[in-house]
Amino acid sequence: MSNQKKILIFHLHSNGDCLYATAIARQIKTDYPGCHLTWGVASFCKSILENNPFIDQIWEIPGVNKSNSTDIHRKLKKEIYQKKKEGVYDEIFFTQLIDENLANYDGCIRSGIFRGYNKPITVDITPVLRLYPHEKENAEKFAIEHNLKKYKNIILFEFAPQSAQLAITDEIALDIAQKLTEDGKTAVILSSAKTIKSENIAIIDGSTLSLRETAALTFYCTHLLGCSSGISWLATSDAAKMLAMVQVLDPYSPWVNPMSRDFERFGISTSQLIELYDNNAATIINCMLEVLNGDFDEVKKKYYQHLPLHFIGTSRGIYNMLCFLQFKAIIKHIRINVSVFGFHPKLIFAVANGILTAPFKLLKNTYKKRVLKA
Repeated sequence: MSNQKKILIFHLHSNGDCLYATAIARQIKTDYPGCHLTWGVASFCKSILENNPFIDQIWEIPGVNKSNSTDIHRKLKKEIYQKKKEGVYDEIFFTQLIDENLANYDGCIRSGIFRGYNKPITVDITPVLRLYPHEKENAEKFAIEHNLKKYKNIILFEFAPQSAQLAITDEIALDIAQKLTEDGKTAVILSSAKTIKSENIAIIDGSTLSLRETAALTFYCTHLLGCSSGISWLATSDAAKMLAMVQVLDPYSPWVNPMSRDFERFGISTSQLIELYDNNAATIINCMLEVLNGDFDEVKKKYYQHLPLHFIGTSRGIYNMLCFLQFKAIIKHIRINVSVFGFHPKLIFAVANGILTAPFKLLKNTYKKRVLKA
């Protein structure tokens, strides 16, 4: 009889979050030598895990989207525990910040995900992405087709995040790109799942490349204008080139995840990172133009903005956990955040707000679902 450990990571989405969790897969292979590791993932994020040397099998789960992922997670969680009882898996790890795991969120997505594993993360935490030869070839063809070598500056522009950390219209994105390319030396690649056309040949539609191919494209770029979503974190993977970055975020998004906070917690240099919380297009354009034409350190001193401290995610998380009577998870969340931020007045207020307003939110949401949609 084989003594090979059978282990499951269950992490449905999103691409950036799955990239963080690849460090856990690497850690499992260190902690359980010779184990067989399966990863349960939504169909729309499966590709980010393909060809990963630390994953033996991908369990693809169709029909998952962000609106139904919590329900599917809870349903499959019961089935997974039953499979463990039957011996299908020896160990199971639920790493996504969802359901009871909302307790693990501390203002940094990666550290919250790592808490879903019950042992220290001692391996290299660089996200693992292994490209196929044809994906690198497609990125090269893209670079040749758009004659990227003729430009001094090539900006990869992540403008349509799935993480909801920035709201920007296609028109504003095009306006920003137009202003940045007026010097004739700069190209902007609009990178998203959207197809956006422009008569300006220096404004390039990046939607023709897959997410994985975009990682290979970073080697043809000089800068990243991003918003801490999948493409930004893709650029930190071991399949990409780390670019000088200007990150633009909504400081009051519920599950804020600034790269500066993440980098500082994990000892990653922030020397080539500028963060803006002023979403004004003119500010973004001026900052980016000065980055292209000046000294990065000096531009950083002028434009870098610090994240306003808030705990909106705590209020929302407590409400979600209260709806399912997850009292232990709420206590765990408070304990984790106190250990990180201390007894900060804003944290105390957020906890109280989450608890006291929960009954009213529940009544409101119930009314919307059962009465207004009836």
